[in-house]
Amino acid sequence: MKILHTESSMHWGGQEFRTLLEHQYLNDHGHESWLACGNNSQLYQKAASTGTKNIIPINLSKPWRLDIAIRLLLICKFKKINIINSHSSKDSLLCIFAYLFGTPLVRSRQITNPIRKTFSYKHCCTHIIAAAKVIKTQLINAGVNPKNITVIGEGVDLQEFNPTVNSNYLRKEFNIQENDKVIINIGMIRADKGQKYFLDAAINILKTRSDVRFFLIGQATESSKSFESELIETITHYNIANHFIMTGYRNDIAAFISLADFVVIASIGTEAQSRIVPQTFASRKTVVSTDTGGLTELVLDGINGLVVPAKDAEKMERAMLRLLNSQTLQDNLKDTAYKMAIEELSFEEMMNKTFKLYSQLISIH
Repeated sequence: MKILHTESSMHWGGQEFRTLLEHQYLNDHGHESWLACGNNSQLYQKAASTGTKNIIPINLSKPWRLDIAIRLLLICKFKKINIINSHSSKDSLLCIFAYLFGTPLVRSRQITNPIRKTFSYKHCCTHIIAAAKVIKTQLINAGVNPKNITVIGEGVDLQEFNPTVNSNYLRKEFNIQENDKVIINIGMIRADKGQKYFLDAAINILKTRSDVRFFLIGQATESSKSFESELIETITHYNIANHFIMTGYRNDIAAFISLADFVVIASIGTEAQSRIVPQTFASRKTVVSTDTGGLTELVLDGINGLVVPAKDAEKMERAMLRLLNSQTLQDNLKDTAYKMAIEELSFEEMMNKTFKLYSQLISIH
């Protein structure tokens, strides 16, 4: 099977990460996948830095570029592409000629933002992959035929994320003592990721406990630099830099999750299921999560994690203290979480569902 992935996003986050992993997986498992993205995008840079093959640098930033739409059509014809998977709105529109001339077009939607324009979902694609049930519900409420939507949630590489990952070097790097508790939050530094509430909860916990180390792992987008500065100013004001560490972007997420006692997902908007959830579960850890977007499709309160309302630092603090004060609770939750990851959340299972859908769409087109 020959697949063309397109992505117009210039940034690097969960959506772009998943796109790259799908592309690499297909090429590693007997298929021919091509990835079209801007040569100035972070996706292109990440792909190039890892030696990823079949990358097509192409400007997808303007949705009404006739020359780019024709080029994508020609790529599909010359490379004999069986199916296109577009990942953002701009590149989806640029694939319209290829779609009209016979190449099935799948639109992947991985965000829970309000759907403002529905025409392309209704009339300009063959099928839609929703990264969470909540996204499918949004599309249906917007008038999209539910028969044209398939939910394929997040998956995790069980070889990269597992309970045996070594994190000892991080203990040395950050001078973490044997009895210290470690709590981490992972994600792009943006207001909608809720890091402000994570920080507020941490400040209160650190008033009475000196054995807890908090880590905020991720980098700010250009538009979020001022928000990042606000976080740094707050950390400085409360003099907690030794206990609340902002690491910037890190590649060793598996090791950080292994280091942690548990993970906090503090998102207040624009969140599907979050790849951090299956990664944490596969590492045999549990999470404290807000009830945002599709997070509660995986995080079940009191079963494999704890769920708190978004924008509520006080309840987030209470949930963290519950886990810090009860190893039994932690153990029960993370055992159930690990079982779920092994049985339901592998990246291979996710890709099997994707490939099955591709095959069905090609056979009936």
